[in-house]
Amino acid sequence: MPNMEFIRLRTKVFKPNFNLLDGIVEALKRNKQKIREKDVLIVNSKIVALSQGRIVELSNIPIDDSEKSSLTNQKIQQKIPLKSHYGIGTEDPRFVSLVMKEADTVITGSMLLTIKNGIFTPAAGIDRSNSPFGTVTLWPNEPWEVAWNLYKKIKKHFSLKNIGIVIVDSTCQPLRAGTSGVALSWAGFEGVEDVRGKKDIYRNPLTVTKKAVADNLACSAQILMGEANEKIPLVLARNAPLKFSQKIPDPTKATIKPDACLYSQLYTNYI
Repeated sequence: MPNMEFIRLRTKVFKPNFNLLDGIVEALKRNKQKIREKDVLIVNSKIVALSQGRIVELSNIPIDDSEKSSLTNQKIQQKIPLKSHYGIGTEDPRFVSLVMKEADTVITGSMLLTIKNGIFTPAAGIDRSNSPFGTVTLWPNEPWEVAWNLYKKIKKHFSLKNIGIVIVDSTCQPLRAGTSGVALSWAGFEGVEDVRGKKDIYRNPLTVTKKAVADNLACSAQILMGEANEKIPLVLARNAPLKFSQKIPDPTKATIKPDACLYSQLYTNYI
């Protein structure tokens, strides 16, 4: 099998409500690249959200003193005032209010740790970086639907049979410094590969192992995408050892139940 490649696609700065497919086609031309059979297009969630107009001006979020008190003291229950980006006590109350509306679950504590779409993420994925001053960018709406629709459009536009799509963002891992990639959704391949029943090098059968294929692609692409002014929201993965599929992706395969999670003892009181 040929070596796996990751090809970065530098783009212009996109404006809100741009056409995502047109933006991808333009980026391929700009970088003199083509999507080939069995390539995987890895798309940063920020430009997906931008194409949906998911930009919010904080000045448009009304909040009175009583609501501010409720947000900071009752729902989050501040315990340790931290001078960090998401430390409660240092955040704009309008930002906190927006997190409360967007998050599925808020984990009580001194940081804005949340669960959204079954993923642990800071502040419900709401981001100030690479968003115009005074605004924030939300996570995309319906990321699984976006991935599936984009998969169909890319296949048709380039007359391809098998391709993959991954929508990614960065997040934090417990007790690890720095951010890494996470797949919000995927289409066109098996994003989680079940290898239970296979044997290791000593012929011992694997009993619990599943490969987070889409998340691993997300982490690899994140190295190229960066977090600052790189302008690389698109990455092509080539020769990836995937199991391609033309079935509609099943979002339930991306997550596990809390009682099956290794870290469940840390958060089961909150969900």
